[in-house]
Amino acid sequence: MSLAQAVQQGLSSEPQLRAAMAEAARAATDVRIARSGYYPALSVGAGPKAMDPGEVVYDVNLSQMLYDWGRVSSRVAAARAQQRGQDAGVEVAADDAALAIVDVYLDVLLAQQRLQAVQAHLQRLRAIADLSEARSGGYADRSELERTRLELARGQDQLASEQGTLQEVRNQFLLLVGTEAEGLLEPDLPDLPQLAPAQLPRTVDASPLLRKANEQVRAAEAEVREARAALKPQLNLEAAALRRDVGGRLQNDSTISLRLSMDVFQGMSTFLRPQAARQRLEAAQWNVDAVRREILRTVQTLADAGDALRGREQALLQQAQQAVEVAELYREQLSVGRREVIELLNVQRERLEAERQLIALRIERKRLRYRAAAQVGALQAMFRESAHAG
Repeated sequence: MSLAQAVQQGLSSEPQLRAAMAEAARAATDVRIARSGYYPALSVGAGPKAMDPGEVVYDVNLSQMLYDWGRVSSRVAAARAQQRGQDAGVEVAADDAALAIVDVYLDVLLAQQRLQAVQAHLQRLRAIADLSEARSGGYADRSELERTRLELARGQDQLASEQGTLQEVRNQFLLLVGTEAEGLLEPDLPDLPQLAPAQLPRTVDASPLLRKANEQVRAAEAEVREARAALKPQLNLEAAALRRDVGGRLQNDSTISLRLSMDVFQGMSTFLRPQAARQRLEAAQWNVDAVRREILRTVQTLADAGDALRGREQALLQQAQQAVEVAELYREQLSVGRREVIELLNVQRERLEAERQLIALRIERKRLRYRAAAQVGALQAMFRESAHAG
């Protein structure tokens, strides 16, 4: 199973993503609700006549807004901005869920490779133990054999620890992806040209996190316009038809009129609403700057960490290769009595440690790239391209 396949399968049943999609659908419904302000409003009331339940009185009112200084259009604009923000939120949720799957996928690969390194280390220790047993003749020789057995016991402990770690991450993989972690293919180091210094500002501006923050600004701007419009009277065309009790007799009546109406004034609240809306707008504008700076800071931090790991990778690779060469040389010298077993055991331990660090470093470099891609909303596009190419 490739990483793209694991992500695709995991996202198909991700509850957090489903919740974000439901929120986006609700926001789309809110747009339709806001647009209903353009249409006539109908109210109907009916009931029995007082003291005469056999007679029915009723009241039907139909009102059509003619001009409201942009109040309804502002509500629609705010709802649409919220909808676009929720759509961007779906992308954010998808990238977050995909990144969680990427993390556990890489964790499984890391645990598998470290387990294989420990198993190879144990095989080398058993070969040394066989050599020590063949050399054992006196007290000193027996000490070499016991020392080798001690290293074998430590290796078995490491093996059990790595097996436990592998089982733990396999269980997490099963939970997130819904299938066993079998036949996982290690991905190549992803290439992210959109994170090059020349492209990064444009990439950040197009990221779903920043788009969501920008839509919050647009929604706040619409709320400011709505609050200002609420200070002015609304012109309505109203029609009414009613049947009511007048002097003990039922009278039918109908009217058509133009009417100016305003919201109820309660203290200074009506005049304070525009101020509160402007303050929300200011907060949303500052939030855009904060989100942009946080994305840039995170991406730069991940890039710097990746560069540092690349330098360490070369050093660890050279260290592991030298450990192999030194171990082979020590084995030859041990066979002619020029080296002690303890020296060979120390070299093998250093080799294992270098291999374990090298494995972790290579996986971490890839993890950092995927995290940077998730920050700018490029993770999903990367896997879609991979699936299309496959």
